[in-house]
Amino acid sequence: MEDLRDYSIYYYSEDHPLKEEKKEFKKLYLNLLNHCGCLYLNKNIVKYKLNIFKEKLSFDDEIEELNSDDKILKRLFKKVLKQYFKLARLKFYTYRYIFFFDCLVLFGEGNKRNTQIFMEELKKIIVPLYHYEIDEVFKNLYLEKFNLDRKFFISEEMLNKFYVIKNFTESKETNIVFTATMSTGKSTLINAIIGKNLAPSMSIACTSNIANFKSSPIKVNFINYFDKDGLKLFLDSTEIKKLIGKSNYCHINTYFNSEISKKKVNIIDTPGVDYSIDTTHGDITRNELKNLNIDLLVYVISAQNFGAKGDDEHLKFIRENVEYKKLILVINMLDTSSSEDDSILDIVSNIKKYLEKLKFKDFIIAPISGRGGLVLKNYLNNYNSFKGDLEEVEHFKRKFTKRKDLELAKFYPKINEEVILEKYKDRNLEEYLKAYVNTGLASFEQILYNLI
Repeated sequence: MEDLRDYSIYYYSEDHPLKEEKKEFKKLYLNLLNHCGCLYLNKNIVKYKLNIFKEKLSFDDEIEELNSDDKILKRLFKKVLKQYFKLARLKFYTYRYIFFFDCLVLFGEGNKRNTQIFMEELKKIIVPLYHYEIDEVFKNLYLEKFNLDRKFFISEEMLNKFYVIKNFTESKETNIVFTATMSTGKSTLINAIIGKNLAPSMSIACTSNIANFKSSPIKVNFINYFDKDGLKLFLDSTEIKKLIGKSNYCHINTYFNSEISKKKVNIIDTPGVDYSIDTTHGDITRNELKNLNIDLLVYVISAQNFGAKGDDEHLKFIRENVEYKKLILVINMLDTSSSEDDSILDIVSNIKKYLEKLKFKDFIIAPISGRGGLVLKNYLNNYNSFKGDLEEVEHFKRKFTKRKDLELAKFYPKINEEVILEKYKDRNLEEYLKAYVNTGLASFEQILYNLI
């Protein structure tokens, strides 16, 4: 099976000096990167990484394989490595350090051991004159405090992307499995965490298969997909929605607009277990829950319907048959409750007693509005290009700023709201941010991040 994790790690630079070079030099630079990458990685993976890398360089041509002899290759490398570029008045730099930085980050993928192996292959085709520079970049990446940004113009932006990749690579892979009865807003909550409308989320039994959403560390807009029919790359949300559900098990690889995308995380969406028209939905879910290695099990219930027969049966099945490291019970759709209903504190208390009655121990209860969180999060993160329903945005802003009973963040450990606010400063979005925090989504994501 193709492993979508192979497509999780990529690198590009918004301020790479190559952007300002002539097309001919860009082509040579990228062709040589391709030649180096194919020494170590599958050529399709190399092509994929370079297609992302070149996107910010105003270069649309296909990258070509070099079939030159050693003598010609040495001349081509010399042309790139000795090329100067100007950054400031009367100050010039050569590309040799940046080229080796690009090589090690693109093809070493943040893994120290793999980068060392790749370096040995790289040195076989690079003349010894430049081996010092290769070692210098590696030492600064993995063995010493990095100082090449000041000395050889490896920019802060380039370095930060490397550290994101390195931290992602060094993280352990975590399975977060979501399960529920029908129509609890489970898939909407998953979309809210990811920050994209990918999982089917209509108020019917729409999830009929297992969908495994795999995180990527660097922010990009495209999505990769794999199922029994093979691999599809560079898709958008609309294309993904058409594919999900056509296979019993599918994998979707994308950047999550969330802290948890800093680590290797699988968010696994399972079918609702009480769909009377098709009982195989429950069979699919129960089989997955019994056989999967589950780190965090997220059980989603509707605030209006907890304690129904379907929940009783499914929770008892979980207690008796499913192994997991931590259980989180999400009370979703709290925005649908009226202020005259039982207080949220009462709902939380009653659900805690309900779980204890079913003999669960050491669980976390998370009150939330998945829909409100999704709408406000997408608005905040796409403020200048938002294409959603502005009336819905305003509806949730009013609801989660005016109603004291819907300040859901107070049910969680306090988070640093200043970190969230930093992204939206100078945009007059404080009211929207306040509403977003009150949906509980930011606090819920922080709990997930702390547990993975």
